[in-house]
Amino acid sequence: MVDKDNSLQEDTIDLKTILRLFLKRKWWFIGTVLIVMVLGMLYMLSKPVIYEVKYKFSFEDDFLPDDYLMYSDSQKLYSNESVFIEARDVSLIFETDLIFRSLGDMEEIDDYSDYIHSSMVDLDLERDTSIFTLKIKDTDKKLADDIAKNLIESLGTQILNNDLEIFDNTLVMIDGDIKILEEENTSYENDIAIINEEIQVMYIESEDSFQGSGTFTLNDLHYDIIEKKGEILLYRERIIDNEYETEKLGGLHQLFMDEKNKVHNRIEIIAANPDYNVENDRMINSIIVILLSLLTGIIVVLAVNYIYKLKRK
Repeated sequence: MVDKDNSLQEDTIDLKTILRLFLKRKWWFIGTVLIVMVLGMLYMLSKPVIYEVKYKFSFEDDFLPDDYLMYSDSQKLYSNESVFIEARDVSLIFETDLIFRSLGDMEEIDDYSDYIHSSMVDLDLERDTSIFTLKIKDTDKKLADDIAKNLIESLGTQILNNDLEIFDNTLVMIDGDIKILEEENTSYENDIAIINEEIQVMYIESEDSFQGSGTFTLNDLHYDIIEKKGEILLYRERIIDNEYETEKLGGLHQLFMDEKNKVHNRIEIIAANPDYNVENDRMINSIIVILLSLLTGIIVVLAVNYIYKLKRK
């Protein structure tokens, strides 16, 4: 029973024992803490500071006027408003190679594709607005600023080109339909000319027939000429319809041309001077290094003390 109590006392470590242990092995503790702390601080200081540049820019979402939308919507072939880029589409476009390709012209950047889907680039749309926040992270403060401005400019240019391309494509479609209608009218005029010639021939042949056998009657001649003139009237109606459609398409063409001339860059930087943040976790990292060095010192002291105990045995 006495041996058991003595064993429990030996295994029990009180505060005084711990203090005596650390005083006895203080140089092991101090030395370990200093070495680990110095190495940790050197590693932490060797890591570059990350700068974050933040730009806010607005996007003109309500681009097309109501009268244009109403007019184009009535023309099913030219209802192209759905292909114009909206605010909800900007984030998707911003993830494409098309936007980041412009970074390849910067001497400081070796491969622009490194920035696509990268944590160094972040674009957020503020809720219920058309205002975006672009954040760029880099160890070079000026480079981060240049990248942000480059990407915003590239985005604006691509959206501008997209808007112009839509109008150009639509104008080409309208010109094509006008050309088809004009070609149809030319064909109809040619057909009318041919029919008129046929009518003249019929008159001539009827005169010869009367002078000859006389078998060709006036009623037959009258019926054939009326039938031919009916064909001419039908062609005339088609020509009038085509001219009306051509006039409408001409007005639509002018409307699209006027709207194309109004196309402009729909992106505008709200603040000329960006916000800069320093992604600096050195305070937190310093605390972590200190705690790790203290923990390492404690472990080393306990290990050394255990080794000395083994040697005494």
